[in-house]
Amino acid sequence: MPKRILIVDDDPNIRRLVSLALTDDTPYEVSDVSSAEAALLHISRQPVDLLVTDLLMPGMSGIELIQRVRQLDPSTAIVVFTISPEDLSPQLKTELQIDYVLPKPATAEQLRLAATTLLDPIKPVGATRHEPPPAEPANSSRFSQRLATLRSRQPAQQSPAVAMRLTPNQPGRSGRSYSEAQLERMRQALKDLALAPDVQCAILADMSGLVLSHWSRRRDINVTVVAALAAGNTLALAEIGRHLGQQRPGHLVIHEGQDQNIIMASVDDLILLLAIGANASLGWARIAALRACEEMARIARSD
Repeated sequence: MPKRILIVDDDPNIRRLVSLALTDDTPYEVSDVSSAEAALLHISRQPVDLLVTDLLMPGMSGIELIQRVRQLDPSTAIVVFTISPEDLSPQLKTELQIDYVLPKPATAEQLRLAATTLLDPIKPVGATRHEPPPAEPANSSRFSQRLATLRSRQPAQQSPAVAMRLTPNQPGRSGRSYSEAQLERMRQALKDLALAPDVQCAILADMSGLVLSHWSRRRDINVTVVAALAAGNTLALAEIGRHLGQQRPGHLVIHEGQDQNIIMASVDDLILLLAIGANASLGWARIAALRACEEMARIARSD
């Protein structure tokens, strides 16, 4: 499978130039998005091996994006390209575990060499071409560890590949990981539910607010924001219940509106949110949401 690269920049011309540099005579699969929010959504659907991001963007910044990606998968290689590399202090580079910091605009040679060094370290770099090296690795000790780890990996893997790795949302709990097969089964289960005539939007998310899958009849819904709010609301209601003496938190919330009803079901660390028409049966929606969420949790617990 080719290594995947995601480019994040609000400037379409920059995205086009970087994409051309990393797809010209390379084996990589390159995608690009215009915002950090879109990047998180992309990664939730399809993890990447290398993230190339700007820092200053409208909405979520590149720093916040890197922090979220580090929570999602600490092994993701990260290259930052920015107009002001000096704004990144050595301490911040180390905290964020940034592999390379390149000036903006970076040359095609710098970008390709950084990608090759991070994604294919066994291959001799610059052996046939005299190319200027990219900026020094921002975290040399971590870079050396990554290099040693990649070189020592065995080509055959007996266990299912991890497609998504999540950090624990509560202290003392272990993180979770999902294989591509699990994610595909979750997506199919969500699709089966979402195709019901009364369903306008369906979102499956982790309790941390990360979108695992979604379906909507509308294109103007920011599912990343909705998922984060749903997670926050679920945790807040559980805390309210605890203060009121509730022994076991509830698994279902229904919000009735004049034009739309919203149902949120939670099982284990998964949240399923449905938006249905105001005239749809709430009884059906309640049962369907709980059953679907339980099915998603069963898939998540399976090997």
